[in-house]
Amino acid sequence: MAHKLKNVRYFILVGLLTYLLSGCNPSDRAQEQKLELQRDVLKLRMGRALNPTDAEGYIQLGKAYRELGEYDNAIEALQNAIALDDEHYHAYNDLGLVYTDLRMFEHSIDMFLAALELSPGNPAFCNNLGYAYDMTDQFERALDAFQNAIETEPTFVDAYYNLASAYLHREMYQDAIQSYKTVLEIEEGDADLYFNLGLAYEENGEFLHAIQSYEKGLSLDDSEAEAYYRLAEAYRKNDDPLMMRRYLEIFLKRAEGIPHLEEKIRAAEQMSDR
Repeated sequence: MAHKLKNVRYFILVGLLTYLLSGCNPSDRAQEQKLELQRDVLKLRMGRALNPTDAEGYIQLGKAYRELGEYDNAIEALQNAIALDDEHYHAYNDLGLVYTDLRMFEHSIDMFLAALELSPGNPAFCNNLGYAYDMTDQFERALDAFQNAIETEPTFVDAYYNLASAYLHREMYQDAIQSYKTVLEIEEGDADLYFNLGLAYEENGEFLHAIQSYEKGLSLDDSEAEAYYRLAEAYRKNDDPLMMRRYLEIFLKRAEGIPHLEEKIRAAEQMSDR
C-alpha cells in the first residue's frame, strides 16, 4: 500500500445496472457482468439507429463502452453526444473520465473544465478535476478543486479521500491523517481507507496508531498481502520484534508468487533472520 494506493474515489460512477449471480466465484461474476454490459451496448446501439439525434443515448453508450474498457468506442460515442448537444455537461465529464482511465490527464482537465463551465461548482466535476490536477503535479490547483467540491458538499467522502491521498503522496502526513479521519467521521470506511491511514500514521512516526489502523483494515479485508508487511514494519518500529515476526511469517506465506511484492519478500526474509 505504500506505493499502491487505490485512487478509485475520483469516479462518481453512474454505471448500468448489472445482475450478478449469487453464489458465483469472482471470475464468474466478472464474466456475467461483462455479458450484461455487452447486451446493454447492443441495445443502446439499436436505440441509436432508431434515434440517432439523442445525445443522452450516446452518453449512456459511452458509459457502457467505458465499463467494458473499449475506450476508442467510448470516446467516439461521447464525442457524438457533444456534437449533438454541446451544452450537455455530463458528456464532457464522462469523456474526461475516459481520458483519466487512459492516463491522458491533460485531456481530462480540458473536459472537466468544460463540464464546470456548464455546471459551475458541481462537486463531482470539481473532485474529478482535482484528481486530474493531482496526477499532473498541479498540487495547488488540485487542492483548490477538492476544497471547492467539499465547500459545495461538506459530506463528500470521495473529495476528502482524494485530498488525503494528495497529501500522502507529498509526505504531508498530518494533513493526510486529518483528511482520512474526516472520512471516518462521515462514514465507517473500508479496508483501503484504514490501510492508507495506517501508512500516514506510520510515516508520521505514530506507530501505535498505525498498528491499530492496519489491524482494523485487515479485520475488514484480510486478503491484502502487503498490509501484513506494513503491519510487521510498524511493530518493528514500535520495538515489538515478537509481533513483527508473527506478521512477517503471514506476509511471506500470502505474498508467495506475487511479482510486485518480490522486493518486500526479500526485505521480509532479511528482517526475519535478524
